Amino acid sequence: MNNGIPHDFSRQDYLCDVSRCTFYFDTGSNRTLLKGNHKGQPFSAFCIEESEGAVEVYITIPDGFECTHYKNGIITSSVVSDCSHLTYHGRPKRKKVTGEIHIKSSGGNPLNGKSPYTEAPTASSSNIQVHPLPLCRIELSDAPGIIIDKPDIVNFFETKTADSYFNTLEIHLARKGYMHNLVSVNNSVPPVWASLFIHMSMHAFYLDKIERRPGLFPQALVVQTQNFELIVLATHEYKNPHYMKNALYYFYTKDYFRALGSRNVLYHEGGWFIDQKSGLSAKSGAMRLSDFLIVDPD
Repeated sequence: MNNGIPHDFSRQDYLCDVSRCTFYFDTGSNRTLLKGNHKGQPFSAFCIEESEGAVEVYITIPDGFECTHYKNGIITSSVVSDCSHLTYHGRPKRKKVTGEIHIKSSGGNPLNGKSPYTEAPTASSSNIQVHPLPLCRIELSDAPGIIIDKPDIVNFFETKTADSYFNTLEIHLARKGYMHNLVSVNNSVPPVWASLFIHMSMHAFYLDKIERRPGLFPQALVVQTQNFELIVLATHEYKNPHYMKNALYYFYTKDYFRALGSRNVLYHEGGWFIDQKSGLSAKSGAMRLSDFLIVDPD
C-alpha cells in the first residue's frame, strides 16, 4: 500500500490482534477513495462520501463476479456482475445508521420489482460505535479480473505481494475513530464485542451463524471522512486458500445489531462461547451479548 498511515502503537502497554496491521487513509475531507490492486492491476475501488444527513459508499468490482443477496439466511437473488458496483445509501442519526444496499449491474438493479423487501435491501444498526455495519463480503479467485483504472484514486493496497496474499475482503461502515479505539484497547468497545468484530466472519450476518474467521489476523484498511470510516478487513482464509470463483455477498437485515445482542454468551475456562444463531431461548448460567454493552442514553 502507499499512503496508508500505520496505527501508532508505540505508547500502548497492550496490543490487540490488529494493532500492528491497521492503516488509515484520511483526506481530511468529506470524500475519500481507495483502490485494490491484484498483481499491480486494479480489481476494485472503494469510495466513502458524506454530506449533511447522509453517507454514501460505492464499491466497484470487475465483470464476472457472482453477486448473491440474502434475506434471513436464504438466497433471494444471484446475478453475474456486468459493469457493476455496490452502493450503500445511509442516513445516520446519533449512533444509529439505516440505509439501503444495491447492486447496480449494466445500469440496472437486478432486484428491482421483485418485492418491496428485496428491491431496496435494508441494512441498519442501532449502534455502529460498538459494532460496525457490515456491507458486503468479497471472495477472490487467483484471477479476479480488472476494472478501468482511475488516476484520481491515489490510495491503494495490494492483495498479492512477496510476503502475503489476501483473498477475502469484508467491508464495514463505522463512525470515525472506531478502529483507533479498537486497536488502542479503548474501553469504549466492550471486549466481547471487539473480539466478535476481529475474529468472526461475516457469515454471522448473511447466514445468521457464528463462524470464526478461518485465516490470519485481518489487515484493516480504514478509509476515513470527517465523521465516518469504511473498514476493509483483508485476510487469507486457510480453509479457502483458492476460491474457484469471484463472489460478492450482501444481505437484508432490519437491525443486525439487536440480533447479535440476543445471542447467549457462556464463559468457560478463560473463553467466551457465543450462540451460533440469534434469538435462541436463554440458557442456564448464560448472559446475553447485549448484557456486555455500556448503558448510554444516546
